[in-house]
Amino acid sequence: MTPAMTDPVPDSQDVHATPAWPCIALLGRLGTPQLACLRSWRRAGVPCVFLHADAAPLPRAVAWLLGVRCVHLGPLRLDDPGFVQRLAAVLAEVGAQALTCVSEPISVALWACRDQLPAGLRIASVRPEQARLLESKVSQDRLARESGLDTLPSHHFVPGQRVQLPPHAFPLVLRPDVARRVEPVFKVAVVHDLAACQALVDGLAPTSSGVIAQPFVRGPNLLVHAWRSACGRQHGLLAFRVEAKHKGVTVVMRPVELDPQIAEGCRRMGQALGLAGVYHFEFIVDDRSGRTCFIDLNPRFGGTTGKVLSAGYDEPLALVSTLLPEGLPAQRFVASRLRATGGLHQALAALLGSLRGTSTDADYPHPQRRRLGQLLARHLLAGRDELLRTDALRSLLGFALYQLARRRG
Repeated sequence: MTPAMTDPVPDSQDVHATPAWPCIALLGRLGTPQLACLRSWRRAGVPCVFLHADAAPLPRAVAWLLGVRCVHLGPLRLDDPGFVQRLAAVLAEVGAQALTCVSEPISVALWACRDQLPAGLRIASVRPEQARLLESKVSQDRLARESGLDTLPSHHFVPGQRVQLPPHAFPLVLRPDVARRVEPVFKVAVVHDLAACQALVDGLAPTSSGVIAQPFVRGPNLLVHAWRSACGRQHGLLAFRVEAKHKGVTVVMRPVELDPQIAEGCRRMGQALGLAGVYHFEFIVDDRSGRTCFIDLNPRFGGTTGKVLSAGYDEPLALVSTLLPEGLPAQRFVASRLRATGGLHQALAALLGSLRGTSTDADYPHPQRRRLGQLLARHLLAGRDELLRTDALRSLLGFALYQLARRRG
């Protein structure tokens, strides 16, 4: 399987040549996306440093097992001049040329204190103006339509509004318009009638930004991972079908060919926003009609970064490639054959949830327990796992020790 819309590599270019890697710093806590980044960069020989921003420092054994330089900064406080000063000093000390993170709010805060960080440092994450546009699901839906992507019928309800919808409009999926501005906090809710919808809207705090409501669609998700350099010279797309999803988390996914019309819409949307680096789109595929509709765009690494790395798409290295003047040929970070992948721990949780009857409407497949059991059994026996990899057992042990230390703490 080959990536879509990727510039060809000249025959004379040595795809195995080692470029002059920039030193890249990763700021945040240690999660699966961060682990994938550190694994990728260490394997490729990219100089990197993990800036651990949390109350408790990483245990020494964890830092050693990760195999990269780790610096503890304390709790993340980019609104604190003392924290920013410490961050700037560490970046200068390690000679970091690029700084990235796995969070839009952190990215916006980094751009806000850019003048206090070392000169020449590149912030390799979404810009504030892009983040402001993308934080609203209503704005995303509009941008997707303007880019030629198919979207679901949408309604925007704000606190205090009387909901007026016909019975055939239900069930509906409700999500916060702006996640950081909704109270009480929730990620997604499925309502089956007008009364339940009105109750959710009435329960929003007056300062909430409201919710976006769209028809509930039963089917798998389609994830489209993209990379793009700032000048747009290097770009590409890879598609993965989510075969199983549990509690909003992708469990099993496999590579698929991307429809050219969807690929063009994704390209237009990324270009219209001026996105650079790595990002991914999420679609929903209707099981009955086959219609594929846009759901979301995340301008960063995410929960599937580790999964696509095990599938054969080295997303962290793709980000580094977009920082290089000439980039890298796609063969350096996309395997000639992509594989099905998933999360062993998530597959077990999904299987137990199905057997116990605790699966939700948003899970997939649901409530087809036999189909889910067969799919997860195949993955447990033969699928690639984002954490359990024979070429990365050392970092797996470090990650496991970190999770254990956090629970004990």
